[in-house]
Amino acid sequence: MKINLIIFISEFNLGGAGNSIFKLCKNLPKAKFNITVICLKKSYYKSDLLKYGIKVIEINSSKTVFAMPKVKYLVKKLIKPNQKNIFLSNIYFSNILSIFFLRSLKIKIILVERTPFQELFIYYDFLDFFKKQIIKILIGFTFKKADACIANSKYISKSYNKFYNLNFQTINPPSFKKLFPFIKRKKNQVCFGVVSRLSREKKIEDLIKILPELEGKPILKIIGDGPEGKKLRQLAKNLNLKDRVIFYGLFNPNNIWKAIKKFDYLINTSDFEGFPNSVVEALSSGVPVIASQSFGGINDIIKNKKFGIIYNKKSDLKKNLDKILLKKITFKISKNVVYKHLNNFSEKKSTEKYQKIFIDV
Repeated sequence: MKINLIIFISEFNLGGAGNSIFKLCKNLPKAKFNITVICLKKSYYKSDLLKYGIKVIEINSSKTVFAMPKVKYLVKKLIKPNQKNIFLSNIYFSNILSIFFLRSLKIKIILVERTPFQELFIYYDFLDFFKKQIIKILIGFTFKKADACIANSKYISKSYNKFYNLNFQTINPPSFKKLFPFIKRKKNQVCFGVVSRLSREKKIEDLIKILPELEGKPILKIIGDGPEGKKLRQLAKNLNLKDRVIFYGLFNPNNIWKAIKKFDYLINTSDFEGFPNSVVEALSSGVPVIASQSFGGINDIIKNKKFGIIYNKKSDLKKNLDKILLKKITFKISKNVVYKHLNNFSEKKSTEKYQKIFIDV
């Protein structure tokens, strides 16, 4: 008998969370699972999921809290008698609301946390501070009522388990599929690269600001788009870096490796990250990574300084880049070593672990 799986993701857009859900839905055996995805507004992945026989329901609402009565109504209609019914929610605010609205239904609830717990201690304004204080309190009341909790990195699982005495399990997202061609690095001008949503927590402005201070006039290529895009372009212009900071906008996720493999180093400057897929993609192309301590999957991906560096303070970013430019730090990524490591984050392994939880819950 099939398992009836209902997945709720508020923003089913192109990005890490959306891509993880798409790959999970695509790879779960259709002979064993009947899958429906509920999201708010338009889904980037809808047409692709329909090809795999997966139903996508789009709710015309921009706020999760206002959409939840509709979500509950849909879930009640989707529940199948005499089958195992599972509701899978993603990211803490949706997880909290899912417990409040759906716990009375005859359905197993699994919560997936894709963002570091430390994010709730980083504030950008008073409203952000107030919202996160409420969320921290509500997590303590709600997450314990779930049938299972999953985090996408060991670091995130450990943080939630320690603070709330929970029992999070870890399943890394399905990020790795294959190695891409490694290319020989040029010995002249160094190219740093960023692949990211252009939003305030990504701290890309920190990297642009130190670029004029670095030796050898390295260039910076930025792939992505977002609310900070205009501000970052203006910053580069104000610093006379128009020819050294190049913005490319969004890339097709299936072809992004073609751009990444031309980087000498991928730079990730985020305040917090769940599981940065761009880091896996960079290593898949033999590109080393310089990343901030963003409290999530970066700690699972970068190990023992074989594939890059994790720095703790903003001032450490410039120090590490200076050492790279002066050839005091070098990396040589072995295809065999990196393949063995990245295979831990394969679509196959991630899907198998999810499937086991769905069967056992």
